[in-house]
Amino acid sequence: MVSMKFNSRGFTLIELIVVLVIIGVVGSVVFVNVGRSVTRKRTRLFAKEMVSLCRKARRLAVSQGIISTFYISSGDRKCWVDAQEPIDIPPELKVEGKGVQELEQGIFGIRFFPDGSSSGGRLFLSRGDDVLYEFHVDLLTGLILSQENRK
Repeated sequence: MVSMKFNSRGFTLIELIVVLVIIGVVGSVVFVNVGRSVTRKRTRLFAKEMVSLCRKARRLAVSQGIISTFYISSGDRKCWVDAQEPIDIPPELKVEGKGVQELEQGIFGIRFFPDGSSSGGRLFLSRGDDVLYEFHVDLLTGLILSQENRK
């Protein structure tokens, strides 16, 4: 009679494969969530930059007694205030407006006046069909109100 002794001091190939598959699945879930988080942070940062630019335009208009404009170029995918450095609109985002003036072909703007008022308008920041942020520039006060649409 031949007796076989099994050594129980190691792992079988099946056990190792199962562990590797579990690590792979968990890793891919974490990677996807981190990617979404980075996109969400970039969107939030861009929204804050847009509001900051609008407030800067209003502040310039009031402090210097001039008409200052917040511009959005749909073709170049940039926004800026007067002759200052533009910021890029992230490629996954879309900026749309309602009541915003088209100043030139493909260039839209909201004007801020020395008395603090503005030309007014609403801006919508979206990804696909989902509106992520809404900005309202008040006609009389020139104040900018922003609202994040959470789902």
